[in-house]
Amino acid sequence: MKSEYYYLIASLPMLDFATAPAVSYDDFLEYCKEQLTEKDMEIILRATIEPIHTAIDSCATLQKYREFDRQLRNELVVVRAAKKEKEKSDYIRGEYYANPFLAHYVHVVFSQDSPREAERMLERMRWEAIEDLKSGHYFDVDYLVAYALELQILERWGKIDKAKGREILEEITARA
Repeated sequence: MKSEYYYLIASLPMLDFATAPAVSYDDFLEYCKEQLTEKDMEIILRATIEPIHTAIDSCATLQKYREFDRQLRNELVVVRAAKKEKEKSDYIRGEYYANPFLAHYVHVVFSQDSPREAERMLERMRWEAIEDLKSGHYFDVDYLVAYALELQILERWGKIDKAKGREILEEITARA
């Protein structure tokens, strides 16, 4: 087990999907800049929840997350294209293969009455995928990548308020 970043990781507050983070993403980056190697800091800066059209990355955890997110977004495309009677192949990113688990989950998401609840379900699925990726990583850069991704999810939800909620959610779902 790698323990290169034990003190940094041990000092970070735990994250929970249901609660606001005790540290901001910017503060997290500052902590990392103080203790990470330049190479590892570059990896952390590449760890984003924004869609990236390539899954290739030197960090296996980041590559696996991007692949998962691309598959999830492609399943969303399939359902949206069918609803709008459009050709899905115009919107699919990368190679598409049906994932029965994701396809079922996306149909459940689309059955929600509330766009906010649907988006929250998608974020919860991303969160769970990230939690799976953390397995076996305790004090290494892969753990920090997962932490960065989860922190971004929490901060995005913290920015959604009642007045802007619908507008932000519509923008988010349009990008997916």
